[in-house]
Amino acid sequence: MAAGMNDVFETPKSGGFTIKEHIYKYLSYWPLFLFFLIVCVGTGLLYTRYATPIYRASTLILVKGDQANGGGGRTSEDLIKMALEGGQKSNNLDNEIQLLTSTGLMERVTAKNQFNIRYYKLANIRKIDLYLDIPFQLKPLSVLDSATSLAITVSDVSNDGGMLKYGPGNTNSMKFKWDKPLWIADKKFILIHDAPIQNVDGNYLIAWNPVKQEAAEIASRFSVDVLDKKSSIIRLEVLAENLKRGQDILDAVYKEFNLSDIEEKNAVSENTIRFIDERLAVISGELSGVEGNLESYQGNNQIINVASQSSQSFDNANDVSKSITSVNVQQGVIQMIKDYFNGSDNLGKLVPSSLGINDVTLSTLIARYNELALKKEREAPALAPNGAIMKDFTNQLTSLKESILENLQNITKNLQLQENSLHQKDNQYRQFLSALPHKERVMQEIKRKQSITEGLYLYLLQKREETSISASSSNVSIYKQIDKAKGEGPVEPNTKNIRLYSIAFGLLIPVGLIRLRDVMNEKITKRSDITGKTQVPLIGELSHIPKSKNTGIVVLSRDLIAEQFRLLRTNLTFLKKTPGCQVILVTSSTTSEGKSFLSLNLAAVLAAPGDKVALLEFDMRLPGIYKMVDLKVSKGLSDYLSGDVNSINEIKHTDERLSGLHIYPSGSVPVNPADLLLSEKLNSFIEQLKQQYKYIIIDSAPIGLVTDALILGKYADCVMYMVRQNHTGRKQIDFINEIYASDKFVNMRIVFNDVRSGGKYGAGYGQKLAYEYSYGNFKKPNVFNRIMHASRKTIKEPAEVDN
Repeated sequence: MAAGMNDVFETPKSGGFTIKEHIYKYLSYWPLFLFFLIVCVGTGLLYTRYATPIYRASTLILVKGDQANGGGGRTSEDLIKMALEGGQKSNNLDNEIQLLTSTGLMERVTAKNQFNIRYYKLANIRKIDLYLDIPFQLKPLSVLDSATSLAITVSDVSNDGGMLKYGPGNTNSMKFKWDKPLWIADKKFILIHDAPIQNVDGNYLIAWNPVKQEAAEIASRFSVDVLDKKSSIIRLEVLAENLKRGQDILDAVYKEFNLSDIEEKNAVSENTIRFIDERLAVISGELSGVEGNLESYQGNNQIINVASQSSQSFDNANDVSKSITSVNVQQGVIQMIKDYFNGSDNLGKLVPSSLGINDVTLSTLIARYNELALKKEREAPALAPNGAIMKDFTNQLTSLKESILENLQNITKNLQLQENSLHQKDNQYRQFLSALPHKERVMQEIKRKQSITEGLYLYLLQKREETSISASSSNVSIYKQIDKAKGEGPVEPNTKNIRLYSIAFGLLIPVGLIRLRDVMNEKITKRSDITGKTQVPLIGELSHIPKSKNTGIVVLSRDLIAEQFRLLRTNLTFLKKTPGCQVILVTSSTTSEGKSFLSLNLAAVLAAPGDKVALLEFDMRLPGIYKMVDLKVSKGLSDYLSGDVNSINEIKHTDERLSGLHIYPSGSVPVNPADLLLSEKLNSFIEQLKQQYKYIIIDSAPIGLVTDALILGKYADCVMYMVRQNHTGRKQIDFINEIYASDKFVNMRIVFNDVRSGGKYGAGYGQKLAYEYSYGNFKKPNVFNRIMHASRKTIKEPAEVDN
């Protein structure tokens, strides 16, 4: 059995809890879980019972027209089609959602439908929203202060009137009559009813809120989203205490939104038509002015058609040039004839013809001259040179010559006049042609301005017709409410979720509190707090003992604590000191860590097999062993060391249950115990005890407070350092490490005392199962038995038990 027990009680090397240990740890707090479950579940049930139910109303709005991401541009140039399509403009659903959730829209809906006036029936705990299901209504007539809410309590309602109260705590009261104006806090109202008041009892609450405040309240419960990405349908939802009110709010939102869209279109159309008419009047005047300027310019500059006139002037200029050339040719021919007549060698000779000179007289004279010259030449041989006939021929020729020259002189003058006239015409034509580009440019500028003004005029006429046609169809909205608002609910409070949350909070709050307690706790709570921070071996664990079961010596029973002390006794045999641990010192960091309890029961378990064991109570400042075994003593170790007692037998006491266990109590409290321990008599006392006892257990004072344990440590073969769960501070581990590193004690070991979660329901629970198995009492525990086992004890403070 020893080998098997040793395997079971071997100190674990792991530093953390297992899942089972965590479960058993939290199960030990089952009253806390039960309390919070009852509180949270009860609170949830009360909330679902008395909370005001909230309903959800919803409706769908179809947005007609092309979507922002669909469809191409228009290609039709038809005026009427384009105007009618103007009503089916492209829509962006995100913009529509922003418009539907705008503050201005909600305020208009609230004000127009008087949603800022609420009617409630006052019940014992909560108030019920009646909406319009009430026999009377409040109508505001004049509101001077529109920023302050007003609550009116109406009672004692009859066909004549009733009583109303208002103000903080309903301190102001007054009687009212139906259809009679009344002033309440700078607000003028009238209470009306349509039907006779019958069977109306109880108190009613009328809440009048500012429009902005109520609109914000409605908007906080109002939501808009797209039904589907592939559609242009918008879903509107609102949460309301009264389902009919929520439906009316959604219908009113659609109606007002639709109306505002139509009004906006009409306003835009009217403003556009008015603007176009104003511009048409201005443009018409400008167009008339430009056309008048063009008419005046053409009249002043005798311009009808620039192209034809410029072509005609160019042709006329060419004709004049040709005429001038012809005149110049004729003038040259005349000069040639003159030169011919004036030549001395040509006298009496034939004269050339007129050479294209179209003059009858000149032609006749030249013909007669040539005829006479030919006749003279034919008759000259027959006539005397100086004869009368010859002289007559000569005189006639001379006369004709003078006539011809005179005629040539006249023709020359006439040609000169013609040439001057032709040059004048040519200059006129050339001046007209040279000035024509400037005139044409001026006319082009005038015509360009005329064209722009005329185009703008025609564009405005077209837009006016488009706007007029579009305005005729603007009363057809692009929004359509698919169905009237529908409702469901109540959606709040959600009974199922509240129950789940209540149970969840009832479980999580204790877990959080326990976890917070662990985090805030600076005490050692589990084995890993010791093994993870020190190299001092852990030789054993002692479970928590209820105060009612702490009878002093507990190792004589068959409880778990007794087996743990037997395990501790077994582990002492494995220490390496030779010939063994005869003198065992028990100490700790501070008081109430279980030194006396360990010393007494360790001595008892060592004496149980029949060995002689001496228990020395050297904690002279705060002795406790003699109280635990109920010894009536007056003398002890302090009296022996000070010389008041000469024999150790006088201070020795034997426990009647264990004959081998001898207890040496501390005796009277000395002035300075540390000085007394330095006495030479202590050394001889210890040596004398070594000759008589197999084991000597020394219960000393806390080493963290006084030096008694350090003085006694030189006599010890091993040291048991007590660490108590939820009592010893974690910082004391550093002190233990310091002692261990300085070798002030030999065979120093740690005993983990008063273990609850980690011992009783962790490793200690396994030890108990092994213990029951060894005595044949083992029964395989089911889940219910384990829970019941873990739930037997509630949480107690460490101060309740001093083991």
